[in-house]
Amino acid sequence: MERTGTRFIIVGILLLFFIGTGPVQAFSSDRLTVDLLDDGDAYIAFEYTLNMAEKVAVYLKIADPNAELKKALEDMFHHPVTVDEVTSNSVRFRVEAFSNITETNGSIVMKTPEISFTMAEKALRKYWFAPLVQADYSAEIATITYPDGYVEEFFDTDKIPATSRALP
Repeated sequence: MERTGTRFIIVGILLLFFIGTGPVQAFSSDRLTVDLLDDGDAYIAFEYTLNMAEKVAVYLKIADPNAELKKALEDMFHHPVTVDEVTSNSVRFRVEAFSNITETNGSIVMKTPEISFTMAEKALRKYWFAPLVQADYSAEIATITYPDGYVEEFFDTDKIPATSRALP
């Protein structure tokens, strides 16, 4: 019970601080990497930066960005997502059947879906502190690496378009 009371006191102090200072720069997307596997699954690694208040919210379990990202990925791709690794500023997922694989004229073609970072914005809006933060959802760099080593890069974007590649 005492730990819960301490949490509410800290949250109250943070709330007063946020109200007094107005909106603050918050969550920022740094890097997104998508590593495609031969079977169509993908490892997606997302690196982000949290400000001090967000780190406190995560520590106190008020917000869980990794759980929100997992849910958003499952909603977006309609496939099971497994969290493989979590650190204080990154998360790595495995998404089953991420890419569509077809055979055309004897060539294997791998197609990826569009990835939109607006999913993060929708997840943030659920929290009480959402009006107090200004998040940057545009990834500084996003890459998709195909099984043959070919890499597509995107810079300062809030959306990665669908891509396709004929594999050798």
